[in-house]
Amino acid sequence: MARTIAEIKDNLTADFMRNADVARIYGFEVGATFSAHFSRVSVESLLFYIVACATWVLENLFDRHKSDVENRIEEIMPHRPKWYRDKVLAFMKDKTLVTDTDYYDTEGMNDGDIDAARVVRYVAATENTDASILTIKVAGDAGGKRQPLDPDTEGQLWAYICEVKDAGVRVNLVNQTADTFNCEADIYFDAMLLPENVETACREAITGYIENLPFNGEYTNMALVDCLQAVDGVRIVELNGAETMVRGESTPTKINARYTPASGYFKAGNIKLNMTPYK
Repeated sequence: MARTIAEIKDNLTADFMRNADVARIYGFEVGATFSAHFSRVSVESLLFYIVACATWVLENLFDRHKSDVENRIEEIMPHRPKWYRDKVLAFMKDKTLVTDTDYYDTEGMNDGDIDAARVVRYVAATENTDASILTIKVAGDAGGKRQPLDPDTEGQLWAYICEVKDAGVRVNLVNQTADTFNCEADIYFDAMLLPENVETACREAITGYIENLPFNGEYTNMALVDCLQAVDGVRIVELNGAETMVRGESTPTKINARYTPASGYFKAGNIKLNMTPYK
C-alpha cells in the first residue's frame, strides 16, 4: 500500500539527519529532528517534498498495476462461487449480452442508468459439495428493505445465469420472501422503568438484529441475547426459544444455537416478550 507524501518525506529526512557527514557539514547532532534545523520553506525541505511527491506517484502506480494484475489473474482462474456472485450482481434487467460474451454493452449509459438496471442488490453463492450444486440466493431492494425479485426479472436472471455459467455447473437459484423469525424470551428489567418502554426497545433490538444481518449471514441465539442485554434497563434475558418459517413449508424450524436463513434474509414475525420487574 502506498505511503502518504508526509510519511515518505519523514523517512527521507530521518535518513538525512542520521548521516554523520551531513551532520558535520550543517553543524547539527546526528539524529536531530529535521524541523528543528530546517524551515518548511527551506531549499532542503522543498527538495525532499518534491522527491516525496514523485515517490508517492510511483508507489501509487505500482499499487494500481498490482491490482490490475490480481484482477486479471482472478478472471482467468477457474470460476469459484465469488465469481458467480459478482456476475449475478452485474446482471442488468431488460438488457442483452454482447453476442458470444458474458458482458453488456453499456455505451451511451451513464452511471445512474447502469445502477438502475442492476436490480439484484444482494447475492450469496455457496456450493453444496455433497450434491455438486451451486446455490445462488438473490434479493432486490425497495426502500432499504430486502425483497424478492419479481417473476419477470427472475426469469431474465435465470436466462442470464444459464448464458454465463460454466458448462456442466448445476445451479439452484433461490429468490423468495424472507424467512419469518419468531421467538419468545423472558425479560427481567429495572423496576424503576416503565415495562412498555423497555419492551418496545427490546422489540426494536430484535428486529434490528434480525433484519440487518449480512445477506445469507448466520443468526445465533447468543448474539440475539447479547443485543437484548445491551438494551437500557434490561437486567436478565432468558431466551425460551426461537424458530423460523420458510416460505412454502407448513411447519416452523426450531433454531438450535444458530441458523442461516433459507432465503438469505429474515423478517421479524411473532416476538413474544414476558416482562418481569427485577427486584
